[in-house]
Amino acid sequence: MDKHRVRIKKEQRKDGSFSDQSGAPSLITSAIVLSFLDRSKNSEELKAEKSKTARFLVSQRSADGKLSKNIGENFYALSAIAEYDKELIDGEWLAQILNILVALESQEGGPYYSELPSKGKKKNDIDPVTNASILRFLSAFGVELPNLAQYSEMLDTAEKIAEAFRVEMTPAVVSAKELYLHSLEKNINASLALKSGEIVFNEGEQAMVDKIMAAAERRFSALSPELRSFARQCIKNTMRGNTDKQMSLMSYYMKQALGKKAKKIPDELIAEMGLANIFFWTAFIIYDDFWDEDEAADPHILPTANLFARSYVELFSTVLPAKTGFAEFFRKLMDDLDGANTWETMHCRTKVSGSEFTIPDVLPDYARYENKYRPASGHILGPVAMLVNMGYPIDSAEVKHLIAYFKNYLIAMQLNDDAHDWEEDMARGHLSTVVVLMLADLKASGWKKPVIDLVADREVLKKIFWFSTLKKYAKLAKAHAKLARKALSSLEMLEDEAPLLHFITITEKAAIEAEREQKKSEMFLNSYKNKI
Repeated sequence: MDKHRVRIKKEQRKDGSFSDQSGAPSLITSAIVLSFLDRSKNSEELKAEKSKTARFLVSQRSADGKLSKNIGENFYALSAIAEYDKELIDGEWLAQILNILVALESQEGGPYYSELPSKGKKKNDIDPVTNASILRFLSAFGVELPNLAQYSEMLDTAEKIAEAFRVEMTPAVVSAKELYLHSLEKNINASLALKSGEIVFNEGEQAMVDKIMAAAERRFSALSPELRSFARQCIKNTMRGNTDKQMSLMSYYMKQALGKKAKKIPDELIAEMGLANIFFWTAFIIYDDFWDEDEAADPHILPTANLFARSYVELFSTVLPAKTGFAEFFRKLMDDLDGANTWETMHCRTKVSGSEFTIPDVLPDYARYENKYRPASGHILGPVAMLVNMGYPIDSAEVKHLIAYFKNYLIAMQLNDDAHDWEEDMARGHLSTVVVLMLADLKASGWKKPVIDLVADREVLKKIFWFSTLKKYAKLAKAHAKLARKALSSLEMLEDEAPLLHFITITEKAAIEAEREQKKSEMFLNSYKNKI
């Protein structure tokens, strides 16, 4: 695809624009190129070119907020900017755009006319191109208008866009389209691979996964055929569902971070600890279904969970000499883990009858989220064992910093999961961290009823979550991510913290993105209300 990148760079003008067939700088051609380059995941080499094109489009803003007198072109160009970086459209500009939308409405929520009203001229042209462009712009801000749904496929290919705006397929547009199609093909292939359970590993990761699976086969060799079959399938399901690969490879990533200092730790031991971690998480997942009284819980695999639990207990009870204190540390960690699970099953459940969710008189106190870390704390065992094996005492500052790293990013990760699953958790009567925050916000809003109708009150709940709870959850998640990063930076023995920093980054990014979307949508919706 290099020829297309070369063509893009060659065709771009100094001001960041791209020309139409006449050679003149063109707003719509530039918007099309930016749109397809931005959607192309393999166009990182063109980062500077994308930025210049976005700046060119922004520079075309007139005093009244329009980029073009043609409303369709205006909103298509705005959508290209918003999809590239919504921060380029500030609050003042957004308010101007909302004024334009209000003036164009045929009815509240669209569809929209293709021309602004003028003296002596009746506006009555509802153009599909204009409405498709507006739909795309609104979608970039997470705003959905049912009245525009019929236009969703109007602007989905370069050819359709060119036809809609009556522009020629210039060399730059053709090249941008080819880059996009190539990227789309790669994304589809990657998606299919994930759906079929084929997570992509690099060479080093794959070598370790092979060692882990060999260790699993050795452990399963003496089992009955039925138990061996269930055990194999369960660990495959766990690995398939863990796209960030940390359940199987956390000890491997720890060794990568330690660099030369960890060379004496054999890969065979890393594989054994990786398998033990898979066993830990798989057993936890199976037991969790039974604790939650999930109808899908399968009694046939309960012995498999017991097998896995016995296996990781056996490894971590004996992996280091008794004098290191690691076995005692492991026993205490497991005691706290079981205590946290007991507390959760007793205090974090409420009655749900049909669609009626009973609000408990007293909400559970997650004790600074210790009780969300402890059930996942088995995840730290391999890396902690590695430090102790290298000579660091179990009560050393280094081990404490490592535990703080895991503890805080696991809490942030759990907060993200709970924010994503709050509706499902409420339907099951689970008082998750985010559900508890929501119920507190609901009471603070003046809610007096002892029950919530999860169907009739759904919009009320969504409003509370979106405009209040989400802010609090994001603040908490970011705070714990910050603490995890601080703890990681204190581990001076690491040669390369990147393999471990990665898990903080992806966790923090989810919270930041949720917060950004909330702020943008809140500003947009509030502005929209004020203009109609």
